Amino acid sequence: MSGMKDSQRRGWLLVFEGIDGSGKTTQLRRAAVALRARGRSVVELAEPTLGPFGQQTRRLARQGGRRADPEVEMELFVRDRLEDVEKNIVPALDRGDVILLDRYYFSTIAYQGARGLDPEAIRRRNETFAPRPDQVLYFDISVDEAMHRIENQRAAPTDLFERHEYLARVKEIYDELARRLDYFHTIEAGADEEAVARHVFEAIERRLAAPRSRE
Repeated sequence: MSGMKDSQRRGWLLVFEGIDGSGKTTQLRRAAVALRARGRSVVELAEPTLGPFGQQTRRLARQGGRRADPEVEMELFVRDRLEDVEKNIVPALDRGDVILLDRYYFSTIAYQGARGLDPEAIRRRNETFAPRPDQVLYFDISVDEAMHRIENQRAAPTDLFERHEYLARVKEIYDELARRLDYFHTIEAGADEEAVARHVFEAIERRLAAPRSRE
């Protein structure tokens, strides 16, 4: 499936990416409502999933303290994604749906890359089985603003300095992906929610109206 040309697909795969606090999940839900109002068949997905491997990654994230080895985390994400591709993504593409996916293998590249793994090796491994998205909406926001949002949303954030430093490394990798990959579309996520929503919907509508790649 990963080698399927855009021109062979019936559906569309649109991915929402960004650091914690970027607002991408809120904007995905808004985009889903707007697209359905236009008559589109929309499937909302998120990674990690609610499957067994996804649940395990979520438990690890909630534990705090010393995190699991980054290689162990990556293996869980990959196994979870394999199931997601097989059970959810490929069937939805075959049906002709518009998939809105909250995080994909770019999150693994950025977050596990920030923990010392090779981002390019992560990308190559995932692209052996994961369909390339038609568009990645990258919600670009400063780490300071993202941290401000996180602190306001959570009662007792811990290790704020370490969290800031980590997110800064994650953002550097995302920024590099956005520079290199032509299917990334950068959204200025620090703007007000309504302005961001308009930008997101306009970007999606342009992509859905564009001709498929013939490569």
